[in-house]
Amino acid sequence: MKSNSNYDVIIVGAGPAGMSAAIYLLRAGVNCLLLEFSSPGGNLNKTHMIDNYPGFVDHDGTTLAFNMYNQLTKLKANLKIEKVKNINYYNEQIMVETNKECYTSEFLILASGRIPRKLEIEDIDKFLNKGISYCATCDGALYKDKSIAVVGGGNTAMETARYMSNLAKKIYVINRSSALRATKKDQEEIMMKKNVEILYNSKIKKIISNEEGITGIELDDKKKLNIQGIFVCIGYEANDEYYKTLSLKRDSLGLIVNDNMQTSNEKIFACGDIISKSLYQVVTATSEGAIAANTIIEKLNKK
Repeated sequence: MKSNSNYDVIIVGAGPAGMSAAIYLLRAGVNCLLLEFSSPGGNLNKTHMIDNYPGFVDHDGTTLAFNMYNQLTKLKANLKIEKVKNINYYNEQIMVETNKECYTSEFLILASGRIPRKLEIEDIDKFLNKGISYCATCDGALYKDKSIAVVGGGNTAMETARYMSNLAKKIYVINRSSALRATKKDQEEIMMKKNVEILYNSKIKKIISNEEGITGIELDDKKKLNIQGIFVCIGYEANDEYYKTLSLKRDSLGLIVNDNMQTSNEKIFACGDIISKSLYQVVTATSEGAIAANTIIEKLNKK
């Protein structure tokens, strides 16, 4: 398939890592294309509160995402809302095929992040938007004065429970182990909420429903809870379907990169939640995006 446009760099994903990379590339005068299938910000738009990003205190993730996007617009970024379907090689270039067009570039930055991990329950997909949610800020208002379950014990689960405590009548936090994994601060905050109950060593065995949606759940200890919604916060997995043809080295966490964010292919870089690393945070994603962009800028300047 013939490409309609050629760029120096194509960035897949407009989350913190992708937008950071684009800012550095644009400031260096590099001809780049930024592709995003939904809206700039990625999972930032689903984050209720950001309180560990330097210089950004007591604000929601959407605000931070919007601030980053504003920087891009001032730099006249070429951002297209298109879903990447496949990536391959074409005449010593990298070809990116979306649902609308085909583009080629000399370098590629993968920054498409991760997607929420699903509950291991039969027919779980049929409850999506019918009681199952992965985003409290997106769907929380639908469960005002209702009872819900939050599945997970990490920071995202605590943040979701905290956000929903101001909307829902009752929140059950379903945690599979005997201890929460969230930070001490987040745990202390959630313990103070009178309408939040934490159930340790528990898993959802079955979802109870009717034609209108979820009406309850049954836990592995046979206990039944009357709820109308489930917010799943059990981690993420790499969004890798579109780049599998590239055969890049990876492990169970994501793509393997070197200190310059370079993958096993010297022309392809990766940054943000798509890579294998020990800390998945906004601050690491933005720094990785900057490193990837700066490495490419140096390579282009040597030509």
